[in-house]
Amino acid sequence: MNDNLDDKTLRDYAAGALSGDALRSFEQRLQTEPDLQAELDLYLVLKARDNLRLKKQLTGVAEAENLGPAKLPPALVRRLPVWLAAAASVALVLTAVWWWQQPAKPDAAALAQTYLATPYPPPVATMGKADTLDAALQRAFLAYRTGDFTAAAEQLTPLAAAPGARDETIFYAGEALLQTGKPADAVTLFNRVGPGYWRESADWRSALALIKSGQAERAKVLLYKLRNSGRKEQAEALLKALK
Repeated sequence: MNDNLDDKTLRDYAAGALSGDALRSFEQRLQTEPDLQAELDLYLVLKARDNLRLKKQLTGVAEAENLGPAKLPPALVRRLPVWLAAAASVALVLTAVWWWQQPAKPDAAALAQTYLATPYPPPVATMGKADTLDAALQRAFLAYRTGDFTAAAEQLTPLAAAPGARDETIFYAGEALLQTGKPADAVTLFNRVGPGYWRESADWRSALALIKSGQAERAKVLLYKLRNSGRKEQAEALLKALK
């Protein structure tokens, strides 16, 4: 964990419990500290995977219970000795416990979707007279911040296509498209992001979009590159799942 950030702040942000100056300060740090963004991404995906694994395990236990002795034909049950019925119940419990303890097999598409389920944090911008952004870009970023990704994509795409568009604008146009189910169009925009702060994030989101589109080999190229970045752990987890 970053020395200047406690676990509670990270959890509160992930849960949407931060507000005011604390929220603005945290989001500003996300923009300038790639390691902090990677740490947040890892926390979110681990939390989501734990929830998914628990759901699968509970479903498995429920299915096992439906196959228990209570489903046998009544005539057959009457002929079974009491000790056999008890043994079957014990076996059912042991099977459920064993299933519970088995590690979930990683799946690249599911893991990528887990990462994609959390949109990239919105841009930090001061809406109002003090902001240097033009009104159109302010409206587009506001739509993104409020989770209206369809409107954000519609507004950001032409702004990203304009001559001299900033890498930040191009990146968020790609992310908005990614969140509206257009991974191929998103990758096209991510590829236009130049060297610098946004390049690593563009490579990361491109890799996820390519996995979602079934283009594993193209995704691997980016993931190998990201192994030398602040997203090393996430990249290695996806590469392992792609083998």
